[in-house]
Amino acid sequence: MTLSVLGIACSPRRKGNTTRILLEAMQVAQAENHTTELIYLSDLKISPCQGCGACSAKGICVIKDDIPKLQEKLIHCDRLIIAAPIFFMGVNAQTKILIDRMQTFWALKYLQRQSFIKPSGPERIGLFLSAAGTKKPEVFRCAERSIQTFFHMLDIKYAKACLYSGIDQAGEIEKHLTALEEVRNATQALLKN
Repeated sequence: MTLSVLGIACSPRRKGNTTRILLEAMQVAQAENHTTELIYLSDLKISPCQGCGACSAKGICVIKDDIPKLQEKLIHCDRLIIAAPIFFMGVNAQTKILIDRMQTFWALKYLQRQSFIKPSGPERIGLFLSAAGTKKPEVFRCAERSIQTFFHMLDIKYAKACLYSGIDQAGEIEKHLTALEEVRNATQALLKN
């Protein structure tokens, strides 16, 4: 079965470490002949949620930007791979803005009691990839919880995370002894489920 695999590069650095491991994951999906699409958040015009509550009425955001197009892709993908770096012990700002703008989905799901996900098809599953400069314990704790909540909102099963601490300068992930192989293996498992 051919799956639709959506990869979202959330780093502001186009050649950053999380983007590099996302590219590795997407190559695996392409090599197995799945339909893939890679989106760089830095290419999109996305404004932060204003907390106005307008989406509570009909599940529609009043902000005019690229979020509706991205939401369509999120609704229709079979597999989602999010690659986001850690800034100050949490997901970076671009990722957080993306997550916050899913408030429209929350309103549809919990206030309007509407399903916005296709009812048939394969189970939707997601993978989280991240790198952090610090090696502090629990550096990924807040970020992983945010991504898990994001996946839950989209009715996507959280399969796994590939998380790498002590990776700061662009390109450092290449020197990690197991990172690229772990990401390849995690992606293969994601596609087989």
